[in-house]
Amino acid sequence: PWAVKVVAGIRIGLIGLTTPGLPFWLSPKQLGGVIPLDPVEVLKKSVAALKAEKVNAIVVMGHMGWRAGDDFANPVHNLLETVEGVDVYLAGHTHQDQPSWMTGKTLCTQANYYGIHCGRVDLTFDADTHKLLNRRAFTVLMDGRFELDPVVMEMSRPDLAISDEHMARKVGTFKEPVTGTGRGNGMVRLFCQAFDGALKRQGHPVDGIFHGSFSTGDVVAGEKTVADCWDWLPFENELVVGEFSAADLIKIVAEDRKDARSDRELWPFEMATGADGSVTNLLRDGKPVAPDARYRIAFNVFDAQSAGQKLMILRGLMEQSSTKRTETGVFTRGALIDYLLERI
Repeated sequence: PWAVKVVAGIRIGLIGLTTPGLPFWLSPKQLGGVIPLDPVEVLKKSVAALKAEKVNAIVVMGHMGWRAGDDFANPVHNLLETVEGVDVYLAGHTHQDQPSWMTGKTLCTQANYYGIHCGRVDLTFDADTHKLLNRRAFTVLMDGRFELDPVVMEMSRPDLAISDEHMARKVGTFKEPVTGTGRGNGMVRLFCQAFDGALKRQGHPVDGIFHGSFSTGDVVAGEKTVADCWDWLPFENELVVGEFSAADLIKIVAEDRKDARSDRELWPFEMATGADGSVTNLLRDGKPVAPDARYRIAFNVFDAQSAGQKLMILRGLMEQSSTKRTETGVFTRGALIDYLLERI
């Protein structure tokens, strides 16, 4: 969990931490038996061990990032206010450019994501005592002022060529625009139809699919490529199947409806709603279903694990043996590409 680097006689302690939010996005299969530990307890033990190693400064690299207030995946304030002795915290995960801020006595910095900014931290030490005297952090936008590294580009050229060729591959032509905004939009229905077909081919037929658009937005008519599919489904996901009663499905949908930003749909069911907009029943082929009727429903793994604690009812139901959770080996982006190649 930690290492010591010696630079010009200065001993720098380095600690790595990951977010405790992993199980709320990734399935046990994806995690492969890895369980994230409490970062506070890990940091306490690591700082104590590094102090015993007589380091001159402690730098923590955490896959937890800047938020105005902590959340389940980014408990940075609690972490650094609880554990003393951290000189610098290098943040990530929240896709923010935050050049420099203080949490307690710790200097923090976060350099955006995808290399959009490059971060730098300067530590100044007394040459004789090696005591840390000053800390400074800043970020620099990686714009047109900086040339691409010729060695890196030459090494990656064959792979980039293969990628460019694949991403440019035509998958079909949309004759008309497709809506991608709001509940019941056309892109969600397109996704669900694609997933339904792929699941049937792989021997996992389902009665319905619960999925959203990842804020795709409206899609204009015209030729579409693999690159478009990556834009529409920016996160690759395996589909998992579970068996649920209609009453359970109403609970799942009702929880999702609390999120105004969500456009998830339980396809091909329809929703019967009350005067306050709450879901009162499910309709199948225009007819109400019995509360105890059971259906096989597919979800992407991200949602099945709670979608970052937004679908905790679904997560709880998925953990019950009666749900008969099944990993299908069907992945959403590939299913969509195959569907488009076959249909349009």
